[in-house]
Amino acid sequence: MNTYQELIRQAAGGNQNAFSELVRRFSSMARAVALQRLHDPALAEDAVQETFLAAWLHLPGLRNPEAFPGWLRSIVTRSCHRVLRSTLPGVLASDLENIDSIPAEDADPFEHFARFQTRDMILTFLAALSGVYREAAVQRYLLGRSYEEIALALGVPVGTIKRRLHETRDRMMRAVAGQHARTIRVGYLPISDHLLPMIAHQRHDQASFHVCLRKFLSWSGLAKALINESLDAAMMMAPLAMVLHNRGVPLKWALDGHHEGSAITVQKSIARNLTRTPRQAWSRDLAGATIGLPHALSTHGMLLRSVLGLGQTGGPGPFRAVYMSPSCMGRPLGRQRLDGFFCAEPWGLMAEAAGTGTVLLRSHDLSPEHVCCVLVVRADFAHSHPGLLADYLNLLHAAADYAHARPLESAAIQSRYTGVDRDAAAFVLTRGFVTFHDLAPDLGRAEQVMNMAQNAGMLDRPCDLQALLLPAAH
Repeated sequence: MNTYQELIRQAAGGNQNAFSELVRRFSSMARAVALQRLHDPALAEDAVQETFLAAWLHLPGLRNPEAFPGWLRSIVTRSCHRVLRSTLPGVLASDLENIDSIPAEDADPFEHFARFQTRDMILTFLAALSGVYREAAVQRYLLGRSYEEIALALGVPVGTIKRRLHETRDRMMRAVAGQHARTIRVGYLPISDHLLPMIAHQRHDQASFHVCLRKFLSWSGLAKALINESLDAAMMMAPLAMVLHNRGVPLKWALDGHHEGSAITVQKSIARNLTRTPRQAWSRDLAGATIGLPHALSTHGMLLRSVLGLGQTGGPGPFRAVYMSPSCMGRPLGRQRLDGFFCAEPWGLMAEAAGTGTVLLRSHDLSPEHVCCVLVVRADFAHSHPGLLADYLNLLHAAADYAHARPLESAAIQSRYTGVDRDAAAFVLTRGFVTFHDLAPDLGRAEQVMNMAQNAGMLDRPCDLQALLLPAAH
């Protein structure tokens, strides 16, 4: 068996098999370091993926093969820092007024290609880049640097960097299109609400058409990817989709992603002192609390304001919202930096299992059978690929049947795709906390969401639902 030093020499010379063996030998170490720093399996997996891509690109510059383990650890550390920066509440707390400036961790086709094509395809594309193209791509997409920082480092104008990266993007998309003529690119978050795309992807044979499934850690990142056309479709909270539609983003509401599925989780010490009923008492108990929410335009904030009246004139009082990724809410709750959080499962159940929180109430207690996340599709994609979209919607309907018939197997799929605890994911499904029945877009349900979003101050005017909802013929 070759030593890792010999494998490094071979990989530095372009031997892809040697590098694949290095990945196999060192991935456990890299994952352990990332998990120790990030304390989140999904975040750690992103950091590890980024680490090995960066290692492949920079391996020819490693002069001493003996130094590889420490060198790889340093790349893991830098990748962890970048992942943390991309999930800081200050980044995610966006109302989309300045969405073009949001640094989205999955917003670019380069990351899409790196995540969802085979390793051979990844390495072939990276090897084809050279000069400014290669260095700009590495610094922008792997190291997260700004256009200005890249231009300064490479000694070329900012405009040149932007043009080179745009050309790289075009090459990337042509490469992907060349592999699969019928391809739909779908975004999701690691939550139970987005289970159907995971099941569909797992059970689809990719023969008649290809599904590129992309995991995001923030709603801002997912929204930006949809806006800049590096996604064709995405699971998205209905109020956020309506706001984007009102702002001119060409979207179609193609399917209800699920019904219900979220929970308010609070510190255990707080839960012991809270009044359980009636609803007015809940409102008084939560008034003044610091509550984690997944986005400024979330279904969860909408329910707190429009149903419980928090922060509304004449209501029980305001609350302090802190916006962050659902996967990042458990730690600040355990450290008592949050009084509670309101987001999709299984993060509330996972906080209960960790002993840091108690599920106070579920979203169906506030609005039974409410719509939260829906599948939105870019209007141009729906218009130009109606057959492909219909095939994918059929795939999601079949996934819904599977989720209800085989909850344990579905939970295992969710755990595999997101890193969440399988038992918690199974509990969500077996207890019916989230449901996948009657998913065809419904005007009445859409009007209910729109009215609540207006009451919550999220929508400044009604949404043209006839234009937003995909016609039944699709």
